Amino acid sequence: MVQEKSGRRPRMANGEELSSEEFAARFGEGIRAARQARGWTQVQLAEAAGLSSNYVARLERGELSASLFVAHQLCTALDSDVVAIMTLSRSGLLVGARATRTRIAKSG
Repeated sequence: MVQEKSGRRPRMANGEELSSEEFAARFGEGIRAARQARGWTQVQLAEAAGLSSNYVARLERGELSASLFVAHQLCTALDSDVVAIMTLSRSGLLVGARATRTRIAKSG
């Protein structure tokens, strides 16, 4: 007997539900886009977020899912938020209450 996992799955603006793997891949794409928009290397982002550069690389490739704490660390380092990061993902927009808030790639 196969049991289904309970809980809600992230939903994209078009209503598409994402698996945890798809969400991780799209979050990684957004992190990479925000980092590149700032002109940062993975090493620079890792240092700013207090993470290892290998961990950042694996997040960007979607090999790992970021915990809420790590997502917060990355978004703080990039002066952004999760919704804005997901918006940068080339795969779509995440539906959220703060979808209008996009503070990406401040120069400085």
